[in-house]
Amino acid sequence: MEGIVSSGLYMAQHQYIRDQAALDELAGQVRDAPRIALDTEFMRERTYYAKLCLVQIATDDVLAAVDPLAVDNLEPLWNAVNGGPEVVFHAASQDLEIIAGLAGRVPERHFDTQIAAAFLGYGDSIGYARLVDRIIGRTPGHSEAYTDWTRRPLSDSQIEYALDDVRYLLEIADRLSGELDAAQRGSWVREELDAIASAVQPEADPEAMWRKVRGARSLRGRKLAALQEVAAWREREAQRRDIPRQRVVPDRILVEIAKRGPKRMKQVENLRGLHPREAQRSGQALIDAVARAAALPEAEYPDWGTPPARVGDPRIEMMAALLDSVLRGEAAKMRLSSRILANRRDLEALARWRLEERDEEPRLPVLRGWRRESVGALLLDVLHGRQAVALETRDDTGLQLHLRSTSGGEE
Repeated sequence: MEGIVSSGLYMAQHQYIRDQAALDELAGQVRDAPRIALDTEFMRERTYYAKLCLVQIATDDVLAAVDPLAVDNLEPLWNAVNGGPEVVFHAASQDLEIIAGLAGRVPERHFDTQIAAAFLGYGDSIGYARLVDRIIGRTPGHSEAYTDWTRRPLSDSQIEYALDDVRYLLEIADRLSGELDAAQRGSWVREELDAIASAVQPEADPEAMWRKVRGARSLRGRKLAALQEVAAWREREAQRRDIPRQRVVPDRILVEIAKRGPKRMKQVENLRGLHPREAQRSGQALIDAVARAAALPEAEYPDWGTPPARVGDPRIEMMAALLDSVLRGEAAKMRLSSRILANRRDLEALARWRLEERDEEPRLPVLRGWRRESVGALLLDVLHGRQAVALETRDDTGLQLHLRSTSGGEE
């Protein structure tokens, strides 16, 4: 299907790519573009790996939907996307993971309109439709929001719905970039985007998956080593069978296995909540994983690292509340959500560090880069008594929280 479609803002060549020759031609067009808007439609409810079902592309001249289920080789497209143009996304994390998994790398430069909007006071996780409405004054349709994108053929309305996800992205990026320049926050966003891109992994590391098992925080020592082994086995098994990890063995069963350390099949079969068929299929592998953990020297046991702030310690709660007040006040001045700057756990970690009077600062985002310059250094000053918090009335703003230097000057 090819034709001309109007966004109401510009005219663009609309292409629906379903063969290799058309994809190769599109890749050539994209490769020469200075920037690309990109979005994907995928399904992963029943699989481990996301099943890519549609790729939407927009440049200043082209609007296209690519059907990955109909095209044999997407490599020319990924080479073009990752080869140099700035790639514009909205909420890029999952798209970047999919591209990394299929292409082995991510775009050299990318821009995320959701991240940029957060740094301009639009909200810390504004949805695409709402952002389009606020900036462009249009409301993308919602009629195909629950489409099963694996089914074919796709209707014209499904294609149009999908293309709306890139149709306005470049104009939104232009508007947000201008606002970032005016607010002198472009470097903040770039720092954030670079951190997100560097953290993308083509595939999860099985050896690190124990940290993501729900309900495991109470495990220590040999039991935690057992969890590390069984969680790594489950991850590889989910990858091999291409099914969600919870369908292999649920988290709660992994934790129970780590606690009990089964040595015989009967002990695995008696675990409540483990499907009998899975127990028969995977019981011996789970026993072997537990045995590997038991053979580890104690020095090789994993650990959770620095424990979280003690729950219920009134000093930590009081200090974190004070820091939170300062944080919210500074965030309001900056017209940012305080959650972009730091979360409650960060503030509790700072309070705990201060109480323990350790020299080395905790490794927290709020103490690095632009966050440190904007608010992190101020929080440290408050913790060390170099800045005092006061309620004062100034001008016509009424009673407000203010900070004053304890050396005599005010800030």
